[in-house]
Amino acid sequence: MKMYFPNSGSGRPYVRIDGRSGAFALSVPDGDPEIVEMHGKLLDLDLAGVSQGWLCFSTGGADWVPLETLDDWLNPPKPSADHNAGVRIDLMCADWAEPKVRELRGSSRAITGFITRIAQAAGDVPEGKAVRVRITGARVVKIGKGTSAEIGFEIAPRDKWPDRSDFEAAAEAEADIGTKPAGSNGANAEFGDMKDSPLSGPAESAADAWA
Repeated sequence: MKMYFPNSGSGRPYVRIDGRSGAFALSVPDGDPEIVEMHGKLLDLDLAGVSQGWLCFSTGGADWVPLETLDDWLNPPKPSADHNAGVRIDLMCADWAEPKVRELRGSSRAITGFITRIAQAAGDVPEGKAVRVRITGARVVKIGKGTSAEIGFEIAPRDKWPDRSDFEAAAEAEADIGTKPAGSNGANAEFGDMKDSPLSGPAESAADAWA
């Protein structure tokens, strides 16, 4: 008798970023992820809770092997030729449909580059704080023989950065009202080419309304 249990990943509500266009999309309980407009929106990132690891997407699901220590890519070593260096982080956006807190997990250059650039721009994050940015647009850049999306952002003033506890509070509020979770769909994989990106507009600067 043969038995097969597909790995559906964490099963958490998620947000994904298309590596070619920079489009954001949210998981829904039933059906395909829905693209959301992010140009000009505020996005909070729990950088203190970020993890790196080896990620492999397949028809059976997503295999995530976290590193024991950040940036130590030899511990554990790459599990297979199909695994790529990836990142996992919780994001929060007040403009998203419930739940407001979602997991971003991916290995595309667009995703890893986006998180890396925010971490570098933010510098040392105070204990207990998350980082707030405004999404300003996306552009396609040439990488070797291919292309990748580069997502633009502005870092909010530090006094506008939210507390990490806000992530937990948002999750608890959702649980209290009994919201049906926007669960994982299928392999919880990164998207293919979504050419009509809502982020294709020009980058804009807005120094106000960071709250």
